[in-house]
Amino acid sequence: MKNQTLAILAIVSVCWFVLWGCSPSSSDEDSSTGTTNSTFSDNNTTFVVTVSAGKYFLDNVQGKTLTLKKGYTYNFDTQDSSTGSHPFYLGTGSTGGNYADEYTSGVTNSRTTSGILNFVVPQDAPKELYYNCGAHSNMGAAITIVD
Repeated sequence: MKNQTLAILAIVSVCWFVLWGCSPSSSDEDSSTGTTNSTFSDNNTTFVVTVSAGKYFLDNVQGKTLTLKKGYTYNFDTQDSSTGSHPFYLGTGSTGGNYADEYTSGVTNSRTTSGILNFVVPQDAPKELYYNCGAHSNMGAAITIVD
C-alpha cells in the first residue's frame, strides 16, 4: 500500500509540473486581484499583437507587461489587420506617438504594421523599455529587461 501511495504521489507531482510548472507564458493573471504579474518569457517567444479601443493587446491582454532576458530572441507578430495604422516599435520612453525615443539595438523590422518585429535583447540593453505606437500615444506598456 505504501508503494502504491508513493507512486500515485509521484504521478500527481509530474502531472502538476507538466501542466503548470513549465508554462512559456510571459504573464499570469492573479485571480484574487485581477492584476497581471510579469514572469520570465522563454527564448523565441512570439507575442501576437492586436489593437482595440486605441490600445495594444499582446496575446489578448491589454497593456501586457513583459519581462525579457538579455541574449534571448523575442518576436512581436503584428500581422493582424487591426495593427494596420499602428506602427509598432520599442522605445526608451512610455509615451509613443513619435519615434524620438526609438530603441533599435537588436531590433529588426521596427515600425512594422503588418509583419514581425524581432528583438534579440542585447547585453547592454537598458533595464526598462516600452512597446509603443509611432502614430499614437499611450497605446503600449512596459518591458523589463533581466540578466
